[in-house]
Amino acid sequence: MAGAELGQQTVEFSALVGRAAEESFSSLKELVEKSKSGDQSDTEKKISLLKYLVKTQQRMLRLNVLAKWCKQVPLIQYCQQLSSTLSSHDTCFTQAADSLFFMHEGLQQARAPAYDVPSAIQVLLTGNYQRLPKCIEDVGAQGVLTEEEQKPVLKKLDTLVRTKLLELSIPKEISEVKVSDGTVLLSVDGEFKVLVTLGYRGHLSMWRILHLELLVGEKSGPIKLEESRKHVLGDDLERRMSVAENPFLTLYSVLHELCIALVMDTVIRQVQLLRQGRWKDAIRFELISDGGPSHTGPSSSQINQDGEVDSASLRTPGLKIMYWLDFSKGSGTSDSCPYVKIEPGPDLQIKCLHSTFVIDPLTGKEAEFSLDQSCINVEKLLLRAICCNRYTRLLEIQKELAKNSQICRVAGDVTLLSHTDELDVDFKKKYTEYEGHEVLHVRAYGSAFFTLGINIRNGRFLLRSTQNILSPSALSECEEALNQGSINSAEGFMSLRSKSILHLFASISRFLGLEVYENNFAAVKIPKSIANDSAMLLLGFPDCGSSYFLLMQLDNDFKPLLKLIETQPDMSGKINSLVTRIVQPV
Repeated sequence: MAGAELGQQTVEFSALVGRAAEESFSSLKELVEKSKSGDQSDTEKKISLLKYLVKTQQRMLRLNVLAKWCKQVPLIQYCQQLSSTLSSHDTCFTQAADSLFFMHEGLQQARAPAYDVPSAIQVLLTGNYQRLPKCIEDVGAQGVLTEEEQKPVLKKLDTLVRTKLLELSIPKEISEVKVSDGTVLLSVDGEFKVLVTLGYRGHLSMWRILHLELLVGEKSGPIKLEESRKHVLGDDLERRMSVAENPFLTLYSVLHELCIALVMDTVIRQVQLLRQGRWKDAIRFELISDGGPSHTGPSSSQINQDGEVDSASLRTPGLKIMYWLDFSKGSGTSDSCPYVKIEPGPDLQIKCLHSTFVIDPLTGKEAEFSLDQSCINVEKLLLRAICCNRYTRLLEIQKELAKNSQICRVAGDVTLLSHTDELDVDFKKKYTEYEGHEVLHVRAYGSAFFTLGINIRNGRFLLRSTQNILSPSALSECEEALNQGSINSAEGFMSLRSKSILHLFASISRFLGLEVYENNFAAVKIPKSIANDSAMLLLGFPDCGSSYFLLMQLDNDFKPLLKLIETQPDMSGKINSLVTRIVQPV
């Protein structure tokens, strides 16, 4: 059959008619043979003949119907073709609609203006244009809005900007948000200040940067970016903000990371200048990265010869500034020298930490260190750390001396001072590098004091006295012993007080005309049972020759004990005399 679908078995219509005729003839022939056999009655023969007639009639009726249906096959094929064509058109229309929908945005960007070529030729050739309407003159005269016209426009723009701000989440690190004249001023103390408004590329839903200013700087002023770099940075920020869910967070993250890198670069450069100047050989530094310290001293694989940090490092490195390089040797301990660490914390905020616990002289509490990013001064931070460390060490010595009842008897015997007015003039002239002026005053006697300070460059003790109450050699000897750690502070000041009191009595004795044998007992040999202390003073009487001497010693309360000693010449004929007896304790 011509109209059959693909995949089904088909036969010719003539073959179908022939097969139906053959089957009808075969059935009639079989019916005749059965009738001749005589096995059937007349009734059965009539029934069989009737069935045959009905069956043949149905068969021929179906052939007739099939023949009429075959005549309509071309019409059916035509309908099928129309249906297929309509389905194809529907698909094409759907695809065309989709393409037009997605091409709409592209057409807006790709459209070209309708250039008025004749008018352009007229302007180029004649220098004017004669077809402009008269009303343009009035419009052109009002290129700038008047103040009265600006007020409602700016008010509307302010409302639009404030509404947009309410839809966004502003980072808490931004310290100031100020809206005025349709603009928003965003400020972060010590880092940056940005002026933004709406209208990036004509879209009132996107932010545009009008002005960008960095606040990171030194004494000479803020760091200045080149105009080309500033424009590139502004364009990059605008592009990132246009596609970000929270544009202000993106703005803060990029600028904050830039400011942190600038701060650390400035800190490293200042430390290198300090090492080349007044702090040469007094400090050293290390860069701190994720893996630990990256270098020691002035040279490192991560710092080039120009003093710039290698940009290959992915994370902004920290810095460790070490001072009092010989502190561990002088103190006799195995602790490393103190240091100040400056590094970005986990929250990308600059942290300044001291290696040990130190006390702030102004507050009396634990010192907190910070870096003024708008005026970076590493030397000021270093001096403050040294000041606090020096104050803490002297405070510990003060507490130790205050517990000693022999040294601290009344209020004012041991005083910790932090004022320059109370320093000795000679002391300030000789030690100009003694910045901070934290000193410890320990009373020797009366209004005479010993002054204990600490050198800012090496951390060594500086021991001085007022009014020449003791010889410089004795002070230097005790100062060296304190720095070496061979004696503690209490022992040192007890020894100094004893020597200063004996030195005072020696001066008085010379004024009275007595002979003074200070730490030199060549005139007489004193038994150990009598001279049981190294701090003593022997006085001679000029009128008595070498027969009588006055021995002065100090008790535990620093009160003088006087003993009159009678001597006799040595039997060997030498000049030295032997003590025979104590005539009278005075």
